[in-house]
Amino acid sequence: MNAKNCLIMLLLWCAALMPCRAQNSIDRLVEDFSTLGSAKFTSVVDRDPKTRRVQKVVKELQLPGIQGSKFLKAFEDESRKHSSTRQQDGDVLTMTITQESPRQMRIYMLRLVGRHAYSSAKVIIIVKMRE
Repeated sequence: MNAKNCLIMLLLWCAALMPCRAQNSIDRLVEDFSTLGSAKFTSVVDRDPKTRRVQKVVKELQLPGIQGSKFLKAFEDESRKHSSTRQQDGDVLTMTITQESPRQMRIYMLRLVGRHAYSSAKVIIIVKMRE
């Protein structure tokens, strides 16, 4: 796939998600940190082969631990507004937030390794479109 096709796919993907996206602090942080050189960001879009409509989007961001504390605060803030779980297993903290609307279901997951000085952070966002 050449650069022109990649750009077109990216623009179509963004256009498809714009109307159904209520951006929160976690989404904004992922966007901001996805451009950092120390972060690893991947995004996968699943489309219906017949209609080419977006069915599901999965985003994953991996960061060095120092950055994880910013995500922890965002997850704690958003967890007050939506259904959430928090699980501590040794040095691993996992938080999950579920946000539902008539058009989509969004699942946010944060995984921090380390007690206070986090050695790594991973954020996964899953957006499942509803018909």
